[in-house]
Amino acid sequence: MSLAVPKRPVTSLLFLYPPYLHGTTPATRRHESSARRTTKRLRVKPDPSFAPSLTADQLQQHVVFNPPSSSPSPYQTPPAFLPPSDPRRFLLTQAHEHANPYAQPNKRLPPPISKPVDKKYHLKEDEIAEIHRLRQEDPFTWSRKKLAQKFDCSEFFVAMICEVSPERKAQQQRALDEIKARWGNRRRHAREDRQKRRVLWGRDE
Repeated sequence: MSLAVPKRPVTSLLFLYPPYLHGTTPATRRHESSARRTTKRLRVKPDPSFAPSLTADQLQQHVVFNPPSSSPSPYQTPPAFLPPSDPRRFLLTQAHEHANPYAQPNKRLPPPISKPVDKKYHLKEDEIAEIHRLRQEDPFTWSRKKLAQKFDCSEFFVAMICEVSPERKAQQQRALDEIKARWGNRRRHAREDRQKRRVLWGRDE
């Protein structure tokens, strides 16, 4: 009588064991495929196109253009790398004209969204001095908006030629502090984050 030996390990045949032995887990074994396959066998050498085929002096006088592997397109190849007789130059010119049709001469532009305003340079020295006098005497009554309406100019011009008095600045700061005192934690944190983002914008970060 011959005894058949199963090819599968005995520990994997748990369904043949009694139910009270199912809680015992067999010892785990670490195989080669868990570490070496992911660290050593998948190490791929860099593409030959990335290897420096030129000398150090030649590399400083040449531009390396290594686009990703894809189908050729006139939108991706710069014109500097195309020969003069290459038909892709014509396709690239047509693509630019189609993308910006208003770049052609004698082409009508779309109507403006807002009515264009012509700048005025009609104020003289005596009128500018009058703006200074009104602004310094009663800054609460003669605000920038009222002065701009009276002298037919912009509020930016009024703020540029004369500065508000320290009393008016202190009043505006007190009003702003009263508004900030009613802020909650969420709005205060949002304003602080906004200030931080503006600082980072100035640093180009």
